[in-house]
Amino acid sequence: MLEKRQVGVPSTAAAVAVSKGRGNCGLIPCTTFDGASQLVSVSGSYEWTPPQEGDIRGPCPGLNAAANHNYLPHSGVATIAETVAGLGAAYGMAPTLAAALAAYAIIFDGDPVLGTWSIGGPPPADPLTSGLLGGAQGISYSHNNYEGECVTSIGRNDAYLNHGDAYSLNVTRFAEAYSTGLSDDRYTLDGFAQHFLTNVEFSVANNPYYFAAPFATTVVAPAAYNFVINFMSNHSAEEPNGYLNGAIFKEFFAVTGDYPNFKWIPGNERDATTNTSTRYKRSTLNEYQAANVFDDVAVNYAAYPNSLRIGGNVNGVNTYEGVDLGNLTGGVYNTADLLNYQDSSGAACFYTQFIQAVIPDAAATLLGELSAITDLVNNYITPLAGNLSCAEINQYDQTLFNKFPGYHYDPTGPTSN
Repeated sequence: MLEKRQVGVPSTAAAVAVSKGRGNCGLIPCTTFDGASQLVSVSGSYEWTPPQEGDIRGPCPGLNAAANHNYLPHSGVATIAETVAGLGAAYGMAPTLAAALAAYAIIFDGDPVLGTWSIGGPPPADPLTSGLLGGAQGISYSHNNYEGECVTSIGRNDAYLNHGDAYSLNVTRFAEAYSTGLSDDRYTLDGFAQHFLTNVEFSVANNPYYFAAPFATTVVAPAAYNFVINFMSNHSAEEPNGYLNGAIFKEFFAVTGDYPNFKWIPGNERDATTNTSTRYKRSTLNEYQAANVFDDVAVNYAAYPNSLRIGGNVNGVNTYEGVDLGNLTGGVYNTADLLNYQDSSGAACFYTQFIQAVIPDAAATLLGELSAITDLVNNYITPLAGNLSCAEINQYDQTLFNKFPGYHYDPTGPTSN
Protein backbone atom coordinates (compact mmCIF):
# COMPACT_ATOMS: atom_id res chain seq x y z
CA MET A 1 0.00 0.00 0.00
CA LEU A 2 1.08 3.59 -0.56
CA GLU A 3 1.64 5.48 2.66
CA LYS A 4 0.03 8.88 3.09
CA ARG A 5 2.54 11.29 1.59
CA GLN A 6 3.29 14.95 1.41
CA VAL A 7 2.61 16.16 -2.10
CA GLY A 8 4.33 19.19 -3.54
CA VAL A 9 1.99 21.35 -5.62
CA PRO A 10 3.40 23.54 -8.41
CA SER A 11 2.81 27.26 -8.04
CA THR A 12 -0.29 28.78 -9.59
CA ALA A 13 1.78 30.94 -11.95
CA ALA A 14 3.69 27.92 -13.22
CA ALA A 15 0.46 25.97 -13.64
CA VAL A 16 -1.17 28.80 -15.60
CA ALA A 17 1.78 28.81 -17.97
CA VAL A 18 1.46 25.05 -18.44
CA SER A 19 -2.29 25.32 -18.96
CA LYS A 20 -1.94 28.02 -21.59
CA GLY A 21 0.80 26.06 -23.32
CA ARG A 22 -1.28 22.93 -23.84
CA GLY A 23 -2.32 22.06 -27.36
CA ASN A 24 -5.55 20.25 -28.20
CA CYS A 25 -4.02 16.87 -27.35
CA GLY A 26 -3.24 17.88 -23.77
CA LEU A 27 0.10 17.71 -21.96
CA ILE A 28 1.45 15.10 -24.36
CA PRO A 29 1.22 16.69 -27.81
CA CYS A 30 0.18 14.84 -30.94
CA THR A 31 3.22 15.24 -33.18
CA THR A 32 2.44 12.83 -36.01
CA PHE A 33 -0.39 12.58 -38.51
CA ASP A 34 -1.55 9.57 -40.50
CA GLY A 35 -4.64 10.24 -42.57
CA ALA A 36 -5.50 6.61 -43.14
CA SER A 37 -5.67 5.65 -39.47
CA GLN A 38 -7.10 8.96 -38.22
CA LEU A 39 -9.88 9.50 -40.74
CA VAL A 40 -13.33 9.36 -39.14
CA SER A 41 -15.74 7.81 -41.61
CA VAL A 42 -19.18 9.39 -41.95
CA SER A 43 -20.34 7.39 -44.96
CA GLY A 44 -21.77 3.92 -45.53
CA SER A 45 -22.70 2.36 -42.20
CA TYR A 46 -21.44 5.50 -40.45
CA GLU A 47 -23.62 7.93 -42.37
CA TRP A 48 -25.44 10.33 -40.09
CA THR A 49 -28.99 9.29 -39.25
CA PRO A 50 -31.08 11.22 -36.71
CA PRO A 51 -32.64 9.29 -33.84
CA GLN A 52 -35.75 7.34 -34.67
CA GLU A 53 -38.77 6.43 -32.55
CA GLY A 54 -37.51 4.49 -29.53
CA ASP A 55 -33.89 5.68 -29.80
CA ILE A 56 -32.33 7.30 -26.73
CA ARG A 57 -30.24 10.47 -26.62
CA GLY A 58 -28.95 12.27 -23.56
CA PRO A 59 -26.90 15.16 -22.14
CA CYS A 60 -23.54 14.30 -23.75
CA PRO A 61 -23.17 15.63 -27.32
CA GLY A 62 -20.20 13.37 -28.08
CA LEU A 63 -22.18 10.26 -27.19
CA ASN A 64 -25.22 11.47 -29.12
CA ALA A 65 -23.12 12.17 -32.21
CA ALA A 66 -21.47 8.75 -31.95
CA ALA A 67 -24.89 7.07 -31.80
CA ASN A 68 -26.22 9.13 -34.71
CA HIS A 69 -23.24 7.93 -36.78
CA ASN A 70 -23.61 4.33 -35.53
CA TYR A 71 -20.26 4.30 -33.76
CA LEU A 72 -22.40 3.48 -30.75
CA PRO A 73 -25.64 1.53 -31.18
CA HIS A 74 -28.25 3.81 -32.73
CA SER A 75 -30.61 2.81 -29.93
CA GLY A 76 -28.43 4.66 -27.41
CA VAL A 77 -27.98 1.57 -25.24
CA ALA A 78 -24.50 0.03 -25.32
CA THR A 79 -22.33 -2.68 -23.84
CA ILE A 80 -18.74 -2.15 -22.72
CA ALA A 81 -17.39 -3.79 -25.88
CA GLU A 82 -19.54 -1.55 -28.08
CA THR A 83 -18.44 1.52 -26.10
CA VAL A 84 -14.76 0.68 -26.42
CA ALA A 85 -14.94 0.03 -30.15
CA GLY A 86 -17.15 3.02 -30.94
CA LEU A 87 -15.43 5.72 -28.90
CA GLY A 88 -12.03 4.53 -30.03
CA ALA A 89 -13.00 4.67 -33.69
CA ALA A 90 -14.82 8.00 -33.47
CA TYR A 91 -12.60 9.93 -31.08
CA GLY A 92 -9.37 8.13 -30.28
CA MET A 93 -10.37 7.27 -26.71
CA ALA A 94 -8.15 4.55 -25.24
CA PRO A 95 -9.86 1.20 -24.56
CA THR A 96 -9.14 1.24 -20.82
CA LEU A 97 -10.72 4.67 -20.40
CA ALA A 98 -13.78 3.89 -22.52
CA ALA A 99 -14.30 0.61 -20.67
CA ALA A 100 -13.99 2.25 -17.26
CA LEU A 101 -16.48 5.01 -18.12
CA ALA A 102 -18.94 2.45 -19.45
CA ALA A 103 -18.47 0.21 -16.41
CA TYR A 104 -19.11 3.12 -14.06
CA ALA A 105 -22.28 4.02 -15.97
CA ILE A 106 -23.42 0.40 -15.79
CA ILE A 107 -22.79 0.16 -12.05
CA PHE A 108 -24.55 3.38 -11.06
CA ASP A 109 -27.14 4.00 -13.77
CA GLY A 110 -27.27 0.91 -15.96
CA ASP A 111 -27.98 -2.80 -15.84
CA PRO A 112 -25.08 -4.80 -14.32
CA VAL A 113 -26.72 -8.13 -15.14
CA LEU A 114 -27.17 -7.37 -18.85
CA GLY A 115 -23.98 -5.29 -18.89
CA THR A 116 -25.62 -2.32 -20.64
CA TRP A 117 -25.95 1.42 -20.06
CA SER A 118 -28.01 4.19 -21.61
CA ILE A 119 -26.57 7.45 -22.97
CA GLY A 120 -29.82 9.18 -21.96
CA GLY A 121 -32.87 8.10 -20.01
CA PRO A 122 -34.19 4.66 -19.07
CA PRO A 123 -34.02 1.96 -21.75
CA PRO A 124 -37.00 -0.32 -22.37
CA ALA A 125 -37.56 -2.54 -19.36
CA ASP A 126 -36.24 -6.07 -19.56
CA PRO A 127 -38.62 -8.52 -17.82
CA LEU A 128 -35.71 -10.73 -16.77
CA THR A 129 -33.98 -8.04 -14.75
CA SER A 130 -36.36 -5.17 -14.07
CA GLY A 131 -37.62 -6.71 -10.85
CA LEU A 132 -34.13 -7.32 -9.49
CA LEU A 133 -32.60 -4.00 -10.46
CA GLY A 134 -35.57 -1.70 -10.22
CA GLY A 135 -34.92 -0.54 -13.78
CA ALA A 136 -31.79 1.06 -15.26
CA GLN A 137 -32.07 4.85 -15.31
CA GLY A 138 -29.41 6.07 -17.76
CA ILE A 139 -27.02 8.98 -17.33
CA SER A 140 -29.76 11.59 -17.74
CA TYR A 141 -30.82 10.61 -14.21
CA SER A 142 -27.29 10.39 -12.80
CA HIS A 143 -27.34 13.58 -10.74
CA ASN A 144 -24.42 13.69 -8.26
CA ASN A 145 -23.12 10.19 -9.05
CA TYR A 146 -22.09 10.43 -12.71
CA GLU A 147 -23.10 13.90 -13.88
CA GLY A 148 -22.41 16.82 -11.55
CA GLU A 149 -24.33 20.01 -10.84
CA CYS A 150 -24.05 23.05 -13.14
CA VAL A 151 -20.92 22.03 -15.00
CA THR A 152 -22.27 18.70 -16.22
CA SER A 153 -21.47 20.01 -19.67
CA ILE A 154 -20.66 23.28 -21.30
CA GLY A 155 -24.24 24.09 -22.20
CA ARG A 156 -26.45 22.44 -19.59
CA ASN A 157 -28.21 24.15 -16.69
CA ASP A 158 -28.11 23.68 -12.97
CA ALA A 159 -31.00 21.29 -12.40
CA TYR A 160 -32.49 23.37 -9.59
CA LEU A 161 -32.41 26.55 -11.69
CA ASN A 162 -34.20 24.85 -14.58
CA HIS A 163 -37.11 23.05 -12.90
CA GLY A 164 -35.10 19.84 -12.45
CA ASP A 165 -33.85 19.73 -16.05
CA ALA A 166 -30.05 19.38 -16.26
CA TYR A 167 -30.05 17.51 -19.58
CA SER A 168 -31.42 20.03 -22.12
CA LEU A 169 -29.05 22.45 -23.83
CA ASN A 170 -29.32 26.09 -22.82
CA VAL A 171 -28.31 28.02 -25.95
CA THR A 172 -27.49 31.13 -23.90
CA ARG A 173 -25.08 29.10 -21.80
CA PHE A 174 -23.65 27.52 -24.94
CA ALA A 175 -23.18 31.00 -26.42
CA GLU A 176 -21.15 31.99 -23.36
CA ALA A 177 -18.80 29.06 -23.97
CA TYR A 178 -18.74 29.87 -27.68
CA SER A 179 -17.67 33.44 -26.92
CA THR A 180 -14.40 32.20 -25.36
CA GLY A 181 -13.01 31.43 -28.82
CA LEU A 182 -14.55 34.24 -30.85
CA SER A 183 -11.39 36.35 -31.15
CA ASP A 184 -9.47 33.80 -33.23
CA ASP A 185 -12.14 31.13 -33.89
CA ARG A 186 -10.20 28.61 -31.83
CA TYR A 187 -11.13 26.74 -28.66
CA THR A 188 -8.50 25.51 -26.22
CA LEU A 189 -8.12 23.55 -23.00
CA ASP A 190 -7.04 26.66 -21.13
CA GLY A 191 -9.93 28.74 -22.44
CA PHE A 192 -12.40 26.10 -21.31
CA ALA A 193 -10.61 25.73 -17.94
CA GLN A 194 -11.20 29.42 -17.31
CA HIS A 195 -14.81 29.10 -18.43
CA PHE A 196 -15.29 26.14 -16.08
CA LEU A 197 -14.22 28.41 -13.21
CA THR A 198 -16.69 31.06 -14.39
CA ASN A 199 -19.53 28.53 -14.35
CA VAL A 200 -18.58 27.22 -10.91
CA GLU A 201 -18.61 30.74 -9.48
CA PHE A 202 -21.92 31.48 -11.23
CA SER A 203 -23.52 28.41 -9.72
CA VAL A 204 -22.32 29.20 -6.19
CA ALA A 205 -23.72 32.73 -6.57
CA ASN A 206 -27.06 31.74 -8.11
CA ASN A 207 -28.02 28.22 -7.07
CA PRO A 208 -28.92 27.68 -3.41
CA TYR A 209 -28.74 23.94 -4.07
CA TYR A 210 -25.26 23.98 -5.55
CA PHE A 211 -23.42 20.81 -4.51
CA ALA A 212 -20.04 19.64 -5.75
CA ALA A 213 -19.84 15.89 -5.31
CA PRO A 214 -16.60 13.93 -5.31
CA PHE A 215 -15.94 12.33 -8.70
CA ALA A 216 -19.13 13.61 -10.39
CA THR A 217 -18.03 17.21 -9.96
CA THR A 218 -14.30 16.99 -9.24
CA VAL A 219 -13.41 14.89 -12.29
CA VAL A 220 -16.39 14.18 -14.58
CA ALA A 221 -17.51 17.82 -14.79
CA PRO A 222 -14.17 19.41 -15.77
CA ALA A 223 -13.26 16.37 -17.86
CA ALA A 224 -16.38 17.01 -19.95
CA TYR A 225 -14.89 20.35 -20.97
CA ASN A 226 -11.54 18.73 -21.70
CA PHE A 227 -13.21 15.97 -23.71
CA VAL A 228 -14.66 18.52 -26.14
CA ILE A 229 -11.16 19.73 -26.99
CA ASN A 230 -9.41 16.35 -26.94
CA PHE A 231 -12.04 14.41 -28.88
CA MET A 232 -13.86 16.84 -31.16
CA SER A 233 -10.83 18.66 -32.57
CA ASN A 234 -9.86 18.13 -36.19
CA HIS A 235 -6.27 17.08 -36.94
CA SER A 236 -4.19 17.49 -40.06
CA ALA A 237 -0.64 17.22 -41.35
CA GLU A 238 -0.30 20.97 -40.80
CA GLU A 239 -1.83 20.83 -37.33
CA PRO A 240 -1.31 17.33 -35.91
CA ASN A 241 -2.13 18.65 -32.44
CA GLY A 242 -5.58 19.53 -33.69
CA TYR A 243 -7.87 22.53 -33.71
CA LEU A 244 -11.47 23.18 -32.77
CA ASN A 245 -13.25 26.10 -34.40
CA GLY A 246 -16.76 27.45 -34.01
CA ALA A 247 -18.24 25.51 -36.92
CA ILE A 248 -17.06 22.17 -35.50
CA PHE A 249 -18.12 23.17 -31.99
CA LYS A 250 -21.67 24.00 -33.09
CA GLU A 251 -22.14 20.91 -35.20
CA PHE A 252 -21.20 18.52 -32.42
CA PHE A 253 -23.67 20.29 -30.12
CA ALA A 254 -26.53 20.35 -32.68
CA VAL A 255 -26.52 24.14 -32.67
CA THR A 256 -27.34 26.29 -35.70
CA GLY A 257 -27.34 30.03 -36.36
CA ASP A 258 -24.84 32.81 -35.82
CA TYR A 259 -23.53 34.01 -32.47
CA PRO A 260 -25.34 34.82 -30.25
CA ASN A 261 -28.61 33.90 -31.94
CA PHE A 262 -28.30 30.14 -31.73
CA LYS A 263 -30.90 27.40 -32.00
CA TRP A 264 -30.59 23.89 -30.60
CA ILE A 265 -32.00 20.91 -32.51
CA PRO A 266 -32.35 18.15 -29.87
CA GLY A 267 -30.85 14.79 -30.78
CA ASN A 268 -29.26 16.04 -33.99
CA GLU A 269 -25.65 16.09 -32.84
CA ARG A 270 -23.28 15.01 -35.60
CA ASP A 271 -19.64 14.73 -36.49
CA ALA A 272 -18.38 18.00 -37.90
CA THR A 273 -18.54 17.20 -41.60
CA THR A 274 -20.96 19.81 -42.92
CA ASN A 275 -18.42 22.59 -42.51
CA THR A 276 -15.35 20.36 -42.81
CA SER A 277 -15.55 17.70 -45.50
CA THR A 278 -13.51 15.32 -43.37
CA ARG A 279 -12.48 15.07 -39.74
CA TYR A 280 -9.39 13.33 -38.49
CA LYS A 281 -9.30 12.18 -34.87
CA ARG A 282 -6.25 12.37 -32.59
CA SER A 283 -3.29 10.18 -33.47
CA THR A 284 -3.67 6.47 -32.84
CA LEU A 285 -0.17 6.70 -31.32
CA ASN A 286 -1.52 9.09 -28.68
CA GLU A 287 -4.94 7.81 -27.63
CA TYR A 288 -6.50 9.60 -24.67
CA GLN A 289 -5.88 7.53 -21.55
CA ALA A 290 -7.17 7.74 -17.98
CA ALA A 291 -3.82 9.23 -16.95
CA ASN A 292 -4.37 12.03 -19.47
CA VAL A 293 -7.77 12.74 -17.89
CA PHE A 294 -6.21 13.08 -14.43
CA ASP A 295 -3.36 15.23 -15.77
CA ASP A 296 -5.62 17.65 -17.65
CA VAL A 297 -7.98 18.04 -14.70
CA ALA A 298 -5.04 18.57 -12.32
CA VAL A 299 -3.61 21.30 -14.56
CA ASN A 300 -6.99 23.04 -14.61
CA TYR A 301 -7.21 22.97 -10.82
CA ALA A 302 -3.59 23.98 -10.22
CA ALA A 303 -3.95 26.92 -12.61
CA TYR A 304 -7.39 27.99 -11.36
CA PRO A 305 -7.65 26.67 -7.77
CA ASN A 306 -11.06 28.23 -7.04
CA SER A 307 -12.61 25.83 -9.54
CA LEU A 308 -11.85 22.85 -7.29
CA ARG A 309 -14.86 22.37 -5.04
CA ILE A 310 -16.00 19.54 -2.80
CA GLY A 311 -18.98 20.74 -0.81
CA GLY A 312 -21.80 23.16 -1.50
CA ASN A 313 -24.10 25.97 -0.45
CA VAL A 314 -25.54 25.39 3.00
CA ASN A 315 -28.12 28.17 3.42
CA GLY A 316 -28.93 29.87 0.15
CA VAL A 317 -26.67 31.34 -2.51
CA ASN A 318 -23.10 32.37 -1.72
CA THR A 319 -22.97 30.19 1.40
CA TYR A 320 -20.47 27.68 0.04
CA GLU A 321 -18.65 25.50 2.54
CA GLY A 322 -16.02 22.99 1.53
CA VAL A 323 -15.43 19.46 2.79
CA ASP A 324 -11.90 18.53 3.72
CA LEU A 325 -10.76 15.62 1.59
CA GLY A 326 -8.69 14.27 4.47
CA ASN A 327 -11.74 14.15 6.73
CA LEU A 328 -13.79 12.54 3.98
CA THR A 329 -11.27 9.73 3.39
CA GLY A 330 -10.01 9.15 6.91
CA GLY A 331 -6.78 11.02 6.21
CA VAL A 332 -5.76 8.79 3.31
CA TYR A 333 -5.95 11.46 0.59
CA ASN A 334 -5.84 15.24 0.58
CA THR A 335 -6.56 18.08 -1.82
CA ALA A 336 -2.94 18.32 -2.93
CA ASP A 337 -3.35 14.88 -4.53
CA LEU A 338 -5.79 16.44 -7.01
CA LEU A 339 -3.58 19.42 -7.89
CA ASN A 340 -0.25 17.88 -8.81
CA TYR A 341 -0.18 17.47 -12.59
CA GLN A 342 3.54 16.70 -12.41
CA ASP A 343 2.66 13.48 -10.58
CA SER A 344 -0.94 12.40 -11.09
CA SER A 345 -0.54 9.14 -9.16
CA GLY A 346 -2.29 10.63 -6.13
CA ALA A 347 -5.27 11.68 -8.25
CA ALA A 348 -5.39 8.32 -10.02
CA CYS A 349 -5.38 6.51 -6.69
CA PHE A 350 -7.99 8.78 -5.12
CA TYR A 351 -10.45 8.53 -7.99
CA THR A 352 -10.18 4.76 -8.42
CA GLN A 353 -10.36 4.12 -4.69
CA PHE A 354 -13.21 6.58 -4.26
CA ILE A 355 -15.31 4.82 -6.88
CA GLN A 356 -14.85 1.55 -5.05
CA ALA A 357 -15.61 3.14 -1.69
CA VAL A 358 -18.99 4.51 -2.80
CA ILE A 359 -20.20 1.48 -4.77
CA PRO A 360 -21.63 -0.38 -1.73
CA ASP A 361 -23.57 2.74 -0.75
CA ALA A 362 -24.99 3.26 -4.21
CA ALA A 363 -25.66 -0.32 -5.21
CA ALA A 364 -26.08 -2.52 -2.12
CA THR A 365 -29.72 -1.61 -1.65
CA LEU A 366 -30.55 -3.04 -5.03
CA LEU A 367 -27.88 -5.60 -5.67
CA GLY A 368 -26.41 -6.88 -2.44
CA GLU A 369 -23.25 -8.83 -3.18
CA LEU A 370 -24.12 -9.49 -6.79
CA SER A 371 -20.95 -10.69 -8.49
CA ALA A 372 -21.59 -8.58 -11.58
CA ILE A 373 -20.63 -5.44 -9.66
CA THR A 374 -17.43 -6.98 -8.35
CA ASP A 375 -16.47 -8.16 -11.82
CA LEU A 376 -16.99 -4.70 -13.30
CA VAL A 377 -14.85 -3.11 -10.61
CA ASN A 378 -12.04 -5.65 -10.83
CA ASN A 379 -11.97 -5.78 -14.62
CA TYR A 380 -12.46 -2.13 -15.54
CA ILE A 381 -12.28 0.31 -12.60
CA THR A 382 -9.26 -0.91 -10.64
CA PRO A 383 -6.99 -0.97 -13.74
CA LEU A 384 -7.38 2.83 -14.03
CA ALA A 385 -4.64 3.17 -11.42
CA GLY A 386 -2.25 1.19 -13.59
CA ASN A 387 0.54 -0.44 -11.61
CA LEU A 388 0.13 1.86 -8.61
CA SER A 389 -0.38 0.29 -5.22
CA CYS A 390 -3.01 2.62 -3.85
CA ALA A 391 -4.02 3.21 -0.24
CA GLU A 392 -7.57 2.02 0.26
CA ILE A 393 -10.31 4.32 1.54
CA ASN A 394 -11.59 2.30 4.48
CA GLN A 395 -13.40 5.25 6.04
CA TYR A 396 -15.62 7.22 3.71
CA ASP A 397 -17.66 9.63 5.81
CA GLN A 398 -20.66 10.66 3.71
CA THR A 399 -22.34 12.20 6.76
CA LEU A 400 -20.17 15.25 6.03
CA PHE A 401 -22.52 15.97 3.11
CA ASN A 402 -25.75 15.94 5.10
CA LYS A 403 -25.70 19.70 5.73
CA PHE A 404 -25.83 20.49 2.01
CA PRO A 405 -29.39 20.78 0.59
CA GLY A 406 -28.05 19.95 -2.88
CA TYR A 407 -26.78 16.58 -1.65
CA HIS A 408 -30.37 15.53 -1.01
CA TYR A 409 -31.87 17.24 -4.05
CA ASP A 410 -33.37 14.80 -6.54
CA PRO A 411 -34.09 16.43 -9.92
CA THR A 412 -36.37 15.06 -12.56
CA GLY A 413 -35.27 13.08 -15.57
CA PRO A 414 -36.48 13.67 -19.12
CA THR A 415 -40.11 12.91 -19.85
CA SER A 416 -39.02 11.45 -23.18
CA ASN A 417 -35.89 9.89 -24.65
